[in-house]
Amino acid sequence: MLAVTNHSSWWTLFTYNLVHTYFLHLAVNCFVFWTYYRVLHKSDLKFLLPACVIIPAISGYLSAKDVPTCGFSAVISVIMGYYLSGINKKLFLKSILLIIFSYVFTGLFAHGVNTLIHVYSFSSSYLASLVYRRILCRHRK
Repeated sequence: MLAVTNHSSWWTLFTYNLVHTYFLHLAVNCFVFWTYYRVLHKSDLKFLLPACVIIPAISGYLSAKDVPTCGFSAVISVIMGYYLSGINKKLFLKSILLIIFSYVFTGLFAHGVNTLIHVYSFSSSYLASLVYRRILCRHRK
């Protein structure tokens, strides 16, 4: 099994992002990833690429359940956290409200979706990105 669960092998923490349950799942993840491509294209990949591997693995470990979790959403959540750590306050507030709404909506109506993995990935990425940007800004001055 390539998805992550409470009882899966350690390496599933790195493979669950590559597996999707059905075509719509893959299509939605591809569309959202495509919309955030500009973030990847203009970002510091020395931080973002390792973050897109490490943070989803930790999130997968922390939110593992008996039901298998798979999909690229955790990586997208990392990209969203990185993006939001660098935008102005007005746009941040609108974005964070939209993200919270989507997490609540997903948690209430999309049974079988591991909402915690999205929350852990996004919040960990946002906090790590804030710290990274502060360190980066100090070194560039």
